[in-house]
Amino acid sequence: MNYIGCDIGTGYTKGVLMGEDGRIIASSIIPTNADPRSAGKKIIDELLEKAKLKKEDIAGCGSTGWGRAYLPMEHKELSLINCIARGVSFLHPSCRTVIDIGAQHSMVILLDEKGQVLEFRQNDRCAAGCGRFIEVISEALQVNIEEISSLVLNAKEKVNITSQCAVFAESEVIAHVNEGRPVDAILAGIIESLGRSLVAMAKRLLIAEDIFVSGGMAKNAALLNVMQQHLEKKLNPAEPDPQLVGAVGAALLVKEKS
Repeated sequence: MNYIGCDIGTGYTKGVLMGEDGRIIASSIIPTNADPRSAGKKIIDELLEKAKLKKEDIAGCGSTGWGRAYLPMEHKELSLINCIARGVSFLHPSCRTVIDIGAQHSMVILLDEKGQVLEFRQNDRCAAGCGRFIEVISEALQVNIEEISSLVLNAKEKVNITSQCAVFAESEVIAHVNEGRPVDAILAGIIESLGRSLVAMAKRLLIAEDIFVSGGMAKNAALLNVMQQHLEKKLNPAEPDPQLVGAVGAALLVKEKS
């Protein structure tokens, strides 16, 4: 039997098609584009096409994330926290802390040796602690978001960003641009600010190693470097793709409940 897990976020929709043995047969990541219904339909179609299967071949489907209710096939709606926990513990059994950094949220989850959630903290109210913060700044600086990490890693200086609010930080960035400060130095300051914010949330818990990072921002090496410096602990991007952790968890949970 085969199972589908989908994580419909505000930025991207992620999906995996999993076999009975837990093997990931197909996966896909597409922009949500503020239309979770269309994104949900497209992700299902892509997964089935890649796996050369039909809907009749799917024994169960789990959906999580902001748009979980809009998946256009019969599905079970699942908690994102539980999906992240289940996905990362399956992919990385040694994980005891997972830091998930999404487009509109960030969360830190502590796990026991069985992958059960012990405690968590999350931020879903302030853009300054999630991926949206970087999107806002990249738009203001007219920089491709995929280029930010390499620019920061090669920056020769770092501008101090004092604002802890994304709106005020954007105004501060514009002021630095008008002063002629280098774009890479401004971005280094922004990544430093985001990293500090995430570490402050993590430190509210008694985080334990091994620590894995999921979500799209886990692909930003510069951000992980900043977080590692402030936490003084090693951070590992979840594999095979940190954006797929929630979808993997959704597929596993629905498989285990079937």
